[in-house]
Amino acid sequence: MSNKNPSSTSVAALTALMGFISAGIGSFFMLAGADVIHLNPDDVHAPLWVIGGAGLMFFLAGMMIIVQGIAGPGAEQVALYKWLQYFMVLGMLASFAAIFIWVGLGPGEREFQSSTSIGPIGFINQGGEFLGRCLFGGFGVLMALGVLYFAISQPIQILGLKSKKPTNHSLQNGADHD
Repeated sequence: MSNKNPSSTSVAALTALMGFISAGIGSFFMLAGADVIHLNPDDVHAPLWVIGGAGLMFFLAGMMIIVQGIAGPGAEQVALYKWLQYFMVLGMLASFAAIFIWVGLGPGEREFQSSTSIGPIGFINQGGEFLGRCLFGGFGVLMALGVLYFAISQPIQILGLKSKKPTNHSLQNGADHD
């Protein structure tokens, strides 16, 4: 007799399906970014590496879902799982930051839109290039700093090299011990 609950099996199957869909969509854009799948140059408004980077984010997100589904509960304690998760998250975050940095600081002209809504009425205006670049570039730089912090701090944590903060047990319940 099986201990599997039919609803948990269907949830696992749906989760795996979502992971494969995300990885598949990401693969398509990675192949387009590598110019294996040829795109019409008139329809492309970014360098191919930006398209590939966006694809890498979706591919790695899908792979994380798949690996997590295969590993099951309790996998967070296994070193191989921690390292796989670390590298996938690092790749996703680095790709995400690189896209924002390119939009904000990369060469070429950019067009930004701003939208405002008051109840059911919405307004779409042409946004200023300077403000758009500042927002995207600033967020990209902050993301890059976060990626750098993650890249350094997580291996230290995975390897168990992070020291615990000392606690002060000299005073208990407000009483002095002479």
